[in-house]
Amino acid sequence: MKTLISHSTDPYFNLAWEEYIFKHIECDEDILLLWRNAPSVIVGRNQIIYGEVEVAYCKTHNIPIIRRISGGGTVYHDLGNLNYSVITKQYKDVISNYAYFTKPILTFLNNLGIHATFSGKSDLKIGNQKISGNAQIYHQNRMLHHGTLLLESDLNRLNQVIKLETKDIISIGVPSNRSMVTNVYDHLKTKMSFHDFLYNLQAHWVYPKTIQESSLELSVLDFQAIEQLKQSKYHSWAWNYGESPAFEIHKEIGINQIQVKVTEGFIEKCLYTNELKSQIITALKGIPFDVSAYQTAIAQFDNEHKKQLESFKDILFK
Repeated sequence: MKTLISHSTDPYFNLAWEEYIFKHIECDEDILLLWRNAPSVIVGRNQIIYGEVEVAYCKTHNIPIIRRISGGGTVYHDLGNLNYSVITKQYKDVISNYAYFTKPILTFLNNLGIHATFSGKSDLKIGNQKISGNAQIYHQNRMLHHGTLLLESDLNRLNQVIKLETKDIISIGVPSNRSMVTNVYDHLKTKMSFHDFLYNLQAHWVYPKTIQESSLELSVLDFQAIEQLKQSKYHSWAWNYGESPAFEIHKEIGINQIQVKVTEGFIEKCLYTNELKSQIITALKGIPFDVSAYQTAIAQFDNEHKKQLESFKDILFK
C-alpha cells in the first residue's frame, strides 16, 4: 500500500486532490489518503443541498457547501474530523463490502481500548453513536472507498449545519440517514494529539511496511492539475448546486400553496394558488435556485411586489 497525506485543510483543494489521485495517479498498489478539512459541509453526489443543509446558517458563518463525487449522505468536516480514502484496483471480490475497508480502523480503535463496531451498511459506531460514515465510487477499473472519522469535532456546530429531515421536498435525490454521533476522543483512556493519532493509524494501516516505505509523491504538474480542477469544478456553482437532482418544493401558505420545480439548479416552474399573486411568482422562472440569485431577481420589482416576494424567499429557502 502507498500513502499520501494532504497538508492542506482547504476543502475545495482536498476534494480535487482526492479525485485527481483516484482518476489519474497510476499505481500497482492500493493508495491510502489521509486528510482533514477546515469547517465545511460535504454533500453526496445525488443529494439536494436545500434538503440536507441549513444553507442560511452556513452562509452566515462562511462555511462552504461542496458536492463530492461519491454517493451517500451529507457530512460536516472540521479540523477535529479525519478523512480517509482507499483507492484500489483489487475490489472485485469485496465490492460494496464496507466492513472490509473499515476493518483497519476498527482494529486500530480496538487496540486503543475503544469498543467500536461496524453497523448497518456503512457506519462505524461506539455503542449506538456514530463515529464514521462511508461511501464508494467506481471509475474505469478502480474503486474509491472513503469515509470520515470523528475525533474531536464540534458536534454542536455539526447539529447546526445538518438540516432536520424535511417533507417539503419531493425528489429522487438520496436523503441522509440522521444519526446520533460521538467523538472518538471522548472514549480514549489516554489522551492523544491529532498528529499522534494520524501517525499511529497510518503506521497500523500500512504495516508491515514502514511509513517511509509506503510514501507516494506527487509532481509539480500534478499539483497544477489539482489546482485547476479545484477552480473549474469544486469552486463552481454548476457543480455544487447545478448538479443537484431535479426536485420540487411544495409549501403551504395559509390556505394557499406555493410549488417550485428546480432542474439542474434553475427554477423551471413556479405556481401559486392565489390567482391574484400567481404572476408575481411565475416571474422567477429561469433564475438559479439560490437565495442570492433570488434576492437579485426580486430587486427589479416595485415595493409592493418585492415585499410579497421577500416573504416567499423566507418560505422557500428555510
